[in-house]
Parts: sequence; structure tokens; C-alpha cells
Amino acid sequence: MEKARVSIIIPTKNEGKYIGPTIEQYRHLLEPFNLEIIVSDANSTDETADIVRRYQSEWGEHRVKLVQAQGKQNIAIGRNLGAAAAVGDILFHSDADVHIPNPEIFFNKILAAFDNPKVVAATSPIWVYPQEASLSDKAYHVLMNLVIRLSFTFGVYLAKGECQFVRRSKFEQIEGYNEKIVAGEDCNLFFRLHKIGKIAYLYHLKVYHSPRRFRQYGYIRVNLIYLREGLSLLFLGKSYVEEWKQIR
Repeated sequence: MEKARVSIIIPTKNEGKYIGPTIEQYRHLLEPFNLEIIVSDANSTDETADIVRRYQSEWGEHRVKLVQAQGKQNIAIGRNLGAAAAVGDILFHSDADVHIPNPEIFFNKILAAFDNPKVVAATSPIWVYPQEASLSDKAYHVLMNLVIRLSFTFGVYLAKGECQFVRRSKFEQIEGYNEKIVAGEDCNLFFRLHKIGKIAYLYHLKVYHSPRRFRQYGYIRVNLIYLREGLSLLFLGKSYVEEWKQIR
């Protein structure tokens, strides 16, 4: 079989509520874009693995893979384990609750960006599911996406783990995500990648995700946590928290 062009890597931990619809959205894209989906599961105790196995049985193990590692792991470890099982030359690191509007256009634009050999990674704006988005959700994500876009101008290269496309050869060159980082591994990856190539910010594209973390913690608390973790990485070289709590 021809090598997959894009490997979609999704880390999971008790994501039974979300993983089915997230995998299902790629059904009609498998052949046109030669996709493979890799679910890297961190010892889920719900139906997550069973759902993935059903798709694996239906679509084939060359299209859906389930990676299960024993022992405690953080999201960086999960993403790296998924990448190790991938065969695509472009890795799409995403989350179990991420949905893509107009996916054909989305993937065509992404692949066009990687036609430039200088591009090592790409990302896009992130928004809350339209059917769940409140006014505060919309306002916050307008600001968040603006900050991320400006970070590219100032050489910081912030990026969210919901949408990180990386050229596989460059991902391996920098040895993937830093597994010592519990929170902020996504921004750290892109900051390191920008030192070896160009990162594309495709502002005209978008992905949607669930507002579940914001609903539980609130925007102020979530951003204080992000700020604390960012300062800890900057000044101490490590995450403040030892475990990133799951929100389901």
C-alpha cells in the first residue's frame, strides 16, 4: 500500500463521549487524502478503546491504529507514542474532541502549504463548537487566536495541540514533544521547530473543539493556569504541575 500522506494522531484518556464522532468525520477522506488515524490511549477505563477497535475492524488496521502503553503517561508521551506508530510523512497532532468544517478544503490547503519544502509545521485558528459557543466563548477565542497569530510575528510561535501539523522528518529531527513537559508541550514543540524551518499559520482555516475545560474552570482560571505553566517553563525549565487533570 502507498505510504499514508497524513497520519492523524489523537491521544486519549476516557474519551468515549467524543472519539467516535471525531473518527467518523474522516470516513469520506480516507481514500482521497490517504489518511491513517492513530489513537494513542492512556489506559482508558471507559469504552474509548472498544470504539476505536470497531472502526479498526471496519476500516482496516492500515487506516485505524490503536496504541496502548502501560504505565502513567502525560499527553506529550501519548503524542510521541502515536507518532512512533505513524507511517505518514505529515503528522497531524490533534485532540479527541476536534472537528473540522469543510475538511476537503482544509486538507487541500494544509497539503498545499507543505508543498513548500521550507515549511516544517502548520496550524490554524481554533474555535468552540458553533452549537455550544456562548458570547464569552466567541470573544475569548477571538482574542486567543489573535494572540497566537501575533506570536508568529514576534517569534514566539504559540500553537495549540488541537491543530498541529508537522513534517515527520523534522518532528523526528527534534525528537518530538518534550516528555518532561506536562502542560505546554504544544507551544514548546512549535518554538523548537521554528529554529529549523518555516511555520505556516493558516488564518483562513479553522478547527472546532469542545469548551468543556472552560465550562468547568472558567476562562480566568484556565488562563491563570496557562500563565503559571508558561512562567514555570520559562524560568524553571519544567512544568509546575505534575499531572494535567482530564476534563470529561
